[in-house]
Amino acid sequence: MKKLVIGSLVAAIVISGGIGINALANDDNVNVSNTQSEKLIGIEKAKEVALKEAKGIIESVELEKDNGKTFYEVDIDGEKSIEYEVRVDAYNAKVLNVKEDKDDDDDNDLDKVAPNTKLITEAKAIEIAQKQIKGTLVEIELDSDDGRYEYELELNTAKGEAEFTIDATTGEIIEYELDDDNDNDRYDD
Repeated sequence: MKKLVIGSLVAAIVISGGIGINALANDDNVNVSNTQSEKLIGIEKAKEVALKEAKGIIESVELEKDNGKTFYEVDIDGEKSIEYEVRVDAYNAKVLNVKEDKDDDDDNDLDKVAPNTKLITEAKAIEIAQKQIKGTLVEIELDSDDGRYEYELELNTAKGEAEFTIDATTGEIIEYELDDDNDNDRYDD
């Protein structure tokens, strides 16, 4: 009788441990399959992969996590008023999906950049932001506001989330906001 009770107890412990490990593996906050040694492919690689799937002008790139998957969401303005959303796995560069939609955004005039307009590169905009505060790029977008082209970008930093608006022609920081848990610092020009 003692052996039966001990055997049942051991079986219950093993089963409950397996259920606990399975629950951890399915938790969005714990990514068992992606170890510390795996590195993100980076925004440039994500853009390159996305442009092979959909032709056009990249509007934004954002690092996302959903259902345990980490991916770059690349928004592309295509020809004939079609916009694409391409999701690229952040670790292996495989295309997860491509969504195509009619572009109803009448105020987006990024495709109307005058040929002689000299814009700084995304890399330069990131460099300017990281001189202000070190961090990992999460999102970058080229936008037009009040007749001026701007890079809007977000960095994850040791101090919290940093958001920048940088003039895409001059490289001037127009707006900088650090959202830490203690207080909000905002700098506008």
